[in-house]
Amino acid sequence: MTAFVVAAVALTLLAIGAVVFGPRRSREPASDVSQARTSVAIVRQQLAEIEDDRARGLIDEAEFARLRDDLQRRLLAEAGPAAGEVSGTARPRRALLIYGAALPVAAVLLYWQFGHPQLIDVPAAEPLRAAADPAHPDGEPLLLQLEAHVASAPSDARAWVVLARARMQRDQFEPAALAYRRALDASAKVARDPLIWCEYADALGMAQGGRLAGKPRELIDRALALDGAHPRALEMAGSAAYEAGDFRGAARYWQQLLVQLPADSSERAQLAAAIARAEQRAGFSLPAS
Repeated sequence: MTAFVVAAVALTLLAIGAVVFGPRRSREPASDVSQARTSVAIVRQQLAEIEDDRARGLIDEAEFARLRDDLQRRLLAEAGPAAGEVSGTARPRRALLIYGAALPVAAVLLYWQFGHPQLIDVPAAEPLRAAADPAHPDGEPLLLQLEAHVASAPSDARAWVVLARARMQRDQFEPAALAYRRALDASAKVARDPLIWCEYADALGMAQGGRLAGKPRELIDRALALDGAHPRALEMAGSAAYEAGDFRGAARYWQQLLVQLPADSSERAQLAAAIARAEQRAGFSLPAS
């Protein structure tokens, strides 16, 4: 036990050093994630509009089903996981090189001495990403391995999230929603991430035909409570409001997203057009941003 404590302390100090002397991280520019979010908002708006057209008798059930299926495919293609942070410019230091070399060696030695090397076959980060890709040749076997892993390690929130995303890519929305719920239950850190709440809302929404009414809207509100400026949460909140006929609320949510986009970007222009449609339907105009 004493040896373990000493080794653990040493490893902790190495990790602290790597953080202190290591590269800093910066938030990804809004323009890098804005296109997908803007496209999703427009597709959701179109979904709400064909629902309205059907209710008013402007299109029949067959045409509605065709348009809805096409829009749902587009929505699933656009509504992938958004990026969060990317590495900023590294500041090379001699200390960082030393820590970088010592930390993995210490980790391997400590794990080999006190851990469980027989668990090395559990999927690592890269195979987990492959499992989420339906086009990957090893995707299905890796998905089965991932399912076996979460069954034996239900507290692994990261694996639950990857499983949920893999299910979404395969249009298996209800199992995806269940996996997101398990991830949120398994980790307080995951439960503080607004992106996961948004993805969970997306899964439930797709399971009910692409609509965000009810439970999905509640989950979007949870995401906004964590981060009121989160781009995906703002897009989805606006879409949910538009779908519910709250065009004033939709425009206000999308206005908050609009100000995060570069002034000369095509994404901003597209979102501005969606806001204009919402304002027109609401019969009012918001101040220009």
